[in-house]
Amino acid sequence: MKNINQGAGAAAFIGQILAYPFLIALSLQITWHFQIIALLLMGVCLAAAMVVKRYPLVLIIAAITGIIGAINQWILLPLVAVQLLLTFLLRTQKVTKQWAGTIAFGQAILFQILLIYAGLHFLSQDMLLDLALLYVPALIGLWANHFPKWTDMVLLAITVVIGYWLQRLNLIAIGGIVILVTLINSRRPFKVPSYLYQFSPVIATLLLYLARMHG
Repeated sequence: MKNINQGAGAAAFIGQILAYPFLIALSLQITWHFQIIALLLMGVCLAAAMVVKRYPLVLIIAAITGIIGAINQWILLPLVAVQLLLTFLLRTQKVTKQWAGTIAFGQAILFQILLIYAGLHFLSQDMLLDLALLYVPALIGLWANHFPKWTDMVLLAITVVIGYWLQRLNLIAIGGIVILVTLINSRRPFKVPSYLYQFSPVIATLLLYLARMHG
């Protein structure tokens, strides 16, 4: 079961770092230069480091590809270093499911920022807002059983209302996100596998993409 969780978690990480940048943020503006390819290889290495036994070697390869990905954009090097550090911490430190999930979400968000900036050479406020709207509901579902009763639903309602008011979410996306958070809500009587929380931003991104395609 542990191997299944690790493998699914690695797959979810790859899904997260690809979904929003390539479906929405970069879209048709992507230019496949060697830095983007190097960063994608780094992402694969980071995911692999979570499942293989010889993870130090994989992290070294990830560091090399990350440095190559930051060529001519050295401002990205701190983000590359943070990726390596977070992967090392997740691989070596024992933390609760909530904290492991939160750190993994943070790592995926930062990697997406890394990819988007490498591809576009800028990062807009709308992109940051989109990422917040995709990940805050997942965090609410993950931490719901630590909140006072109904607090999670109130926080979710505030999140989607803000998204709708700022015209980043439409009713289709809101409905999908609410259903998704209800399904993964940690307050439910049965336990949800940790990798399902990691897949939830991927599903939310697909909902957002489809909703925007159809207006």
